[in-house]
Amino acid sequence: MPRLSKYFLTVWLAMGTAVFAQDAGLDLRGSVADDNLGPLAEDQPEAGTAQRNPAQADVGLPGASNTATEEVGSTGLRLGNRATPVRPFSDRLAAVSRIGGNENQLDPGVYGGDTTFDEARGLRVGTFTIFPELTLTGGWTDNQSGSANGESGQLYRITPNITATSDWSRHQLDLALRGTYVGYPGSTDDDEGNVLASARLRLDVSNRTTVNGGLAYTYSQEDGSSLESANGTDDVHSISLDLGATRDAGLLSVTASGGVDRSIYTADDTNSATNSSSRDNTLYSANLRLDSNGGGVLSPFVEGSFLWRRFDKTCSDAICEDRNSKGYALRGGVVVSSGPKLNGEISAGYRIEDLDDKRLEDLAGLTVDASLVWSPSRLTTVTAGLGTNFDTTDVDGASGSIIYSGDLRIAHGFSDRFAAEAGIGYELRDYQGIDVEERTATGLLGLTYAISRNVALTTQYTHRRFDSSDNGSDYTENSIEAGVRIRH
Repeated sequence: MPRLSKYFLTVWLAMGTAVFAQDAGLDLRGSVADDNLGPLAEDQPEAGTAQRNPAQADVGLPGASNTATEEVGSTGLRLGNRATPVRPFSDRLAAVSRIGGNENQLDPGVYGGDTTFDEARGLRVGTFTIFPELTLTGGWTDNQSGSANGESGQLYRITPNITATSDWSRHQLDLALRGTYVGYPGSTDDDEGNVLASARLRLDVSNRTTVNGGLAYTYSQEDGSSLESANGTDDVHSISLDLGATRDAGLLSVTASGGVDRSIYTADDTNSATNSSSRDNTLYSANLRLDSNGGGVLSPFVEGSFLWRRFDKTCSDAICEDRNSKGYALRGGVVVSSGPKLNGEISAGYRIEDLDDKRLEDLAGLTVDASLVWSPSRLTTVTAGLGTNFDTTDVDGASGSIIYSGDLRIAHGFSDRFAAEAGIGYELRDYQGIDVEERTATGLLGLTYAISRNVALTTQYTHRRFDSSDNGSDYTENSIEAGVRIRH
C-alpha cells in the first residue's frame, strides 16, 4: 500500500474540496445553472418542457462520456484480477459514442446504467468541470489469494475516481484519475492495487479535419496463478501515447495515426526499482483507417497497421532468445448505427509479429473486436464486447500469448434511486509455441440504491473460475461486498 499512498492522499484532498465546496455553497457546479439544482426545480420542470425519464441517465453529460475513460473491445470482466479490473458500465457507452469519428452517434436518451437521483453534477474549476467520486466497500471472499490454495477471509476495497472535462466551445480535453486498493486483513501479502491516469485531447482543426491524441499510464499486478507469474514478476507499468488525424473526404473518412506502448515489469521487492525485467519492451505502431460515409445502418471500414516491438534486453530468458519483432495487422468490419437502439462496431482480421529469433514461432492469429450498445427500452441497456490482445512473455520456447476476451452486461433502472446490473465475461489466453491455455470465466450481480443527492449504497456478488492446462493452477472464487459511494 505505501506505493499508492501519495495517490490516495491526492484523491482524499480532492474529495475534501468537493465536500467543502458543497457545504459552503460555492458556485462550482459547472455548466448546470444553480437555479436548476434545488429540489423544487428538479421535481417540477418548467411548463412547456418535456420531462426526462427520471431513471434515465444522459450519457451526453461530461461525467458519463469522458473519452479518457472509454473502453474499446473487452477485457472479459476480469473483476478481482490483479491485471485487468472490471470497467464501469458507462465506459463502453463513452467509447461507442465516438466510434468512427462521430461523437454524436450514441443517442443521449440511452440509459447510462446508474442511479440518477444522485447524478454527478461536478465542480466548476476554471474552464473545466471536475467529477469526484469515492466508493468504500467491505466484504468476504472464499479465496483471498486467487490461487488453488487460497483461503477465505475478509476484504475491504477503496475506489477513488476523478474525471474532468473542458467546457470549451471548440476542442475538448478529458482527464481521468482512477484507482483501486483491495486489502485483506487476514492476509496482507495478498493486498493488491491498480491505478489509471489518462488524458485525451480533440482538436477541431476545421469542419472536415479533427486531430485526436491520448496519453495514459496504468499500474497493475499480474495474476498470481498465471504462467507469467512463475518468474516472480508482479508489478506491471504501462505507458501509452497515440496521435492521429481524421479527414472527411466526402464518401470516405481517412484516419492516420501512430502509437507508442511502453511496458515495464518489476518484481515486488525493495530492490526491484533498479532491476530491468527481461520483458520490458516498447511497441511502435503506424495505422491507416478508411471509413465509409454512406450514412446507412451498416458502414464498412478497413484498417491496416505496421508494428515494431523492441525489448530492452535482446537476451530475454535462460536460453537467450531474441524476442524483438516486426509485423502487421489487417482488419475489416462495420460501424453499426441503428438510431437510438443499436450502435457500435464489429470487426475481424489477422495480426502477425515475426520474431527475430528463428527458434521461436511467429506470434500470429485471427483477431476479433467489437463494442456494441443495445437499448431495448428507456430503462434498460445491454452492452457487449469482444477483444483480442497480443502479450509478450519470457517463458522458454514461447513466442508470446494471444488473449481473446468477451463480455455481456445488462443494466436496468427500476427508478431514479434503484439500479441493477448483471454481467458475464470469458477470457482465453493461448500461448504460442508451448501447449498452455488459460481460461477465466467471470459473473457479477450488483445493486445500487441512492439515499441522498450525493450518497448511494452499493452491493455486489462476483464469481470467478480459472482453469489452466498447467497442472495445479485451477481455482474458483466467490466474493460479496457492500458499502457506500459518494460523489458530487
